[in-house]
Amino acid sequence: MEIIKDKRSDMMFLYLKGRLDDSNSQSLEDNLGKLIDDGARQLIVDCSQVEFINNAGLRVLINVAKRLVNADGRLAIHSASEHAKEIFDKTGFSMVSRIYETREEAIAGVAASGLLSSSRDYGRGGN
Repeated sequence: MEIIKDKRSDMMFLYLKGRLDDSNSQSLEDNLGKLIDDGARQLIVDCSQVEFINNAGLRVLINVAKRLVNADGRLAIHSASEHAKEIFDKTGFSMVSRIYETREEAIAGVAASGLLSSSRDYGRGGN
């Protein structure tokens, strides 16, 4: 799993690439946990290049989403594959985080939640 980070103002954009499974879920959780420990409160995760996700990967995202909610933050996921969306739907992931179709929708959703002052400062970035 490759993780590309792009901090913009008060929002951290993450671009995940590869498989999110037992072999790398702990590393991802450690990485995201450090971001939260360092003050990140709004994480926007691009899953367009995630090839596969299993229960271990889903557990990481749920744990991170819960941590952010408890810290008055938010995790938003966008561009997930149909396979990933099915897993998110079946497990009730939407109770702790939203899944958006596009990056722009994710930014607007976080901005509408009152956690950001505006969505205008978050242009396209990353890879």
